[in-house]
Amino acid sequence: MVKHEALQANAAMRKLLAEQKIVIDEIPEKADFPIWMKRDAAGRPYWGAGHFWSMDKGGDAAGRDLSQLEWDGNEVHLDAYSEADIPRMLRDMIGILKSWQRQMERDWPDTPFCLLGSYDDGAELVNNDDSTERFFTVTFRFWAPRGRNSVVYLGAFDEWRQPALLGFCGGADRECWS
Repeated sequence: MVKHEALQANAAMRKLLAEQKIVIDEIPEKADFPIWMKRDAAGRPYWGAGHFWSMDKGGDAAGRDLSQLEWDGNEVHLDAYSEADIPRMLRDMIGILKSWQRQMERDWPDTPFCLLGSYDDGAELVNNDDSTERFFTVTFRFWAPRGRNSVVYLGAFDEWRQPALLGFCGGADRECWS
């Protein structure tokens, strides 16, 4: 069985976690979104969590880029409406990502998976109107890279302005960085 690596935080996420007094290794797994596997008409497997935004409903995934389908369908958002809720939201995301890693290594140890989570402080959505409430969100997802990674460019990950986490299973780090 291939053991997963710890989640990797970029510089912006390391700073955010330090400000919030969060240590990734101290966060327990949170199994709120278990992963399921289906097959398209051609027999190719693809994986999802939750409702998958119904992206595989009303049609067959055959012929589609399954990595892109997983990227789009596995998007999960958690929100915080006050700064006091940010630590809870971050801990929940980390716990879910850890749970996904554990399930992946247990159920599909030979399949490479990439996981990505990011934090948005809502600053870009705030306008000059004092009535606008600011909210904070995390967005996270996973996908199985198939061949060359085409879903997201991970180069210079540590220098991204947006706080983000990466996780890998099944030797996926080589495939996710391509």
